[in-house]
Amino acid sequence: MIVFTGIVLASFLMGHSVLPGFPLQQGDSIKGREVPEKLTKLVELVKKVAGHAGDVEMELDGLLVDNTKTKGGKDFYDLFYASWEAPLNARNFTITISEKPYRFTTTFVVVMINENVVYEAILQPRLDVIEYMTAEAVQMSQSYLINFEEISRELNGNDLSGSGIY
Repeated sequence: MIVFTGIVLASFLMGHSVLPGFPLQQGDSIKGREVPEKLTKLVELVKKVAGHAGDVEMELDGLLVDNTKTKGGKDFYDLFYASWEAPLNARNFTITISEKPYRFTTTFVVVMINENVVYEAILQPRLDVIEYMTAEAVQMSQSYLINFEEISRELNGNDLSGSGIY
């Protein structure tokens, strides 16, 4: 799986267009630039680690995405970000914190991991409540990531595949 970042880096280094279907024109600023030495070294390092010269694969793992709209939501995101520490074996996840307006001065905060809702609550605009809810959301998110591998293994296990005999 080649992530968009890998495609952009490879295209940039080869002098091709960054976006498919949009070829570089003469006089484009991208084609005239020199590739930074650090970027070239990074791509070469990734090629060596991948083992194949043509298989450049880069992965962005453990992203926190902010889709909040109000000050309370931004405070929730900032506190979550400051206290977040991913579990050791957690891989291939993206955490999205989104917010929807609710009644009066409250908002509805949702924490999702890979499109699965892990935590949702009504957020009040009081800092002590936001801090408590953030700690709760971080704990629930960490426990979700710790248990995710075990749960998926149980769901795909042999005990759920029947023999056809009743």
